[in-house]
Amino acid sequence: MMRLAVDAAAFARRQIGCLPGELGVEMIEVKPGFARNQLPITKHLLAPNGFLHAASVIALADTSAGYGCGCVASLPEGARGFTVIELKSNFLGTLTEGAIEC
Repeated sequence: MMRLAVDAAAFARRQIGCLPGELGVEMIEVKPGFARNQLPITKHLLAPNGFLHAASVIALADTSAGYGCGCVASLPEGARGFTVIELKSNFLGTLTEGAIEC
């Protein structure tokens, strides 16, 4: 099995047509054990109350964790995948414009 390329451009290409790509997640940096990305806040990411929907933040965090922090970028040779065991979030505030980075 060929090892996947581990860089932001490769991850950006792979997410086209999938949830992170559809949401607009922008890859900044990916390397084994680390990923940094951002999500520009657009109307389709907002809840009906006009604030950023919590699911948008969760999707960004899960994408970042899945791409770099111990998952895809860190898979051992021959591994075919992984699964998230647990994901937790706490929110103290929200946004209505700009971008969030993870």
